[in-house]
Amino acid sequence: MKLKQHKLIQKIMIVYTKNLQSILILTGIAISTSFIYPCNVQAQSLTEKGNILIAQNLGGIVREIPLEEVAIPAMSAAKTATNAEFEKARIELKSDGSLIYILRGKNQQGFQVEVQATPTGTLVQVDEQIDVSAVPEIAVKAFQKWAPNEQLISTWRSTRLGEFYYQFVIQDFWLEIAADGNQIIIYRKKINL
Repeated sequence: MKLKQHKLIQKIMIVYTKNLQSILILTGIAISTSFIYPCNVQAQSLTEKGNILIAQNLGGIVREIPLEEVAIPAMSAAKTATNAEFEKARIELKSDGSLIYILRGKNQQGFQVEVQATPTGTLVQVDEQIDVSAVPEIAVKAFQKWAPNEQLISTWRSTRLGEFYYQFVIQDFWLEIAADGNQIIIYRKKINL
């Protein structure tokens, strides 16, 4: 057993010394595919040119709840911010022990909306489906660079503490791109088991 592990480490070190980029990408793929529980995978660029990615596991425990179980301050804040009619609710226990309500519905324009709020009514994230024409050109170009041949399913604007991110949903993933195009995060869609 130790001999096999030693040979594997040698192979990894050879790949590592020959091509640092390959080992980082291979490591990221191994992390993203090794979990049975559905999770998100975040890939972040380490170089200015944006061609080295590392993936990491994100997640918490999520379950659906009736709308009546959502804390009143959370529901009130979500409705005030979006003027949406909510149809579904989930609650997430984060890895740090905090709770987040996730509310999903439609706004007056008929676009989907998802809001994350704390039990006290602090808005953590507001995601609104938008037309791709409302996305800044620099974010569209970044999407086209990272997923040039993918068919776009939908686009979203995500607001967090006053910062905008744009989400491009494709077949098995969605790409989240900062408004200036400098940060790209790739998420794997959750699988319903």
